[in-house]
Amino acid sequence: MAQVLLLHGLGGTGRTMRPLADGLAAQGHVVHAPTLPGHGSTAEALEHVGWADWLEAALVWPAHTRPDAIVGQSMGGSLALAVAARSGCGAVVAINPPAPDPDAVDGLEWRQSRGHHWVDGPLLAEGEAGYTRMPISALLQMAVGVAATDLAAVRAPLLLVTSVHDDVVDPAGAEVIAAAVAGPFSRLLLGHSGHVATLGPDLALLTAAIAEFVGGA
Repeated sequence: MAQVLLLHGLGGTGRTMRPLADGLAAQGHVVHAPTLPGHGSTAEALEHVGWADWLEAALVWPAHTRPDAIVGQSMGGSLALAVAARSGCGAVVAINPPAPDPDAVDGLEWRQSRGHHWVDGPLLAEGEAGYTRMPISALLQMAVGVAATDLAAVRAPLLLVTSVHDDVVDPAGAEVIAAAVAGPFSRLLLGHSGHVATLGPDLALLTAAIAEFVGGA
């Protein structure tokens, strides 16, 4: 039995991780799927929080203990890697995490300098609760945080999950992350899922792989 922290992506909520959390709990694992600061209310709330707030929330486990494993979807995967780089954890599962991209930071800063403040978010997956638009400031916070993470300091076992039909994060970015981490890693390819794999058709495969991974970490 493992204590597993599940982290959603930018604009989502803890509900995004609930099907996976339920599957892991059914196999005896203790799960916690919080909603990160600035999420679960209105998109304007994201203008008042940033990477440091999300990372601080990712470092909190109920009863002041530490999780055995951290599972993150999209930005949640990036946060899981950042936690592993900073304080260590037993195991990390990163589902479709964005890779460090200085060009993304430059592009967002350029848009801000031209007076742009909002962008349309990706279409929500069926059953997903989240925002349909994003402040550029939040996207920039995420991009800077991802770029600042020292992936070479990630020594915990890593399961890197990639969806074939991801239309939000370039699946090729997983190669960048795999090449940068210092610890052992394994890969899982989801052949039928899009970006929000926790709500996709490969959920059973994803749940089984993560349960086995965290159980053996």
